[in-house]
Amino acid sequence: MKYYIELTLLPSVDIPLYFLWEKVYGQVHLALVEMQDSEGKVAIGAAFPGYDAKQFQLGNKLRLFARATQELEKLDIGKWLSRLMDYVHISSIREVPGQVQGYAGYKRVQPKSNNARMARRKAKREGISIEQAMQALSGRKEQLSKAPFVHIKSLSSENRYRLIIASVDAERSCAGKFSTYGLSSTSTVPMF
Repeated sequence: MKYYIELTLLPSVDIPLYFLWEKVYGQVHLALVEMQDSEGKVAIGAAFPGYDAKQFQLGNKLRLFARATQELEKLDIGKWLSRLMDYVHISSIREVPGQVQGYAGYKRVQPKSNNARMARRKAKREGISIEQAMQALSGRKEQLSKAPFVHIKSLSSENRYRLIIASVDAERSCAGKFSTYGLSSTSTVPMF
């Protein structure tokens, strides 16, 4: 990854940071959906310079990385965030510094946390009643994640869900594709 754009979220007394994350990241996701290839992947990766798992925080910055300036120009993130311009500063396209602190991968975490939801899925999948599915899951302990998250609203179902984001430090750069959230379990982005 050679180039990046940095988005700085500017919360106010009336507009808290978590609300801005939901709106901004939802728009970034839609912009990346427009750029996906036939496999549903994109060449743009996301990084969170203020990421702090211990404090449950993503910080107030989002960096979008690409191998070429043309990819970031094609993204045209300013168009997607035009109605939020009072609350987001968008940098120009910049070159990644020659010296970086290291590399990190940001991936989506989907813990199997809700037994009621899992029972509904199990009942539907196996053609059994919800009560039978709940009984089958009765001894199961729900899994929780302590990683930071962003609420995302599904445009198809109108449901809100948590996009849980985990950071994994990497010793070297690993090129590859990213999801339409800018996340990957194998590809990395530079940290500086």
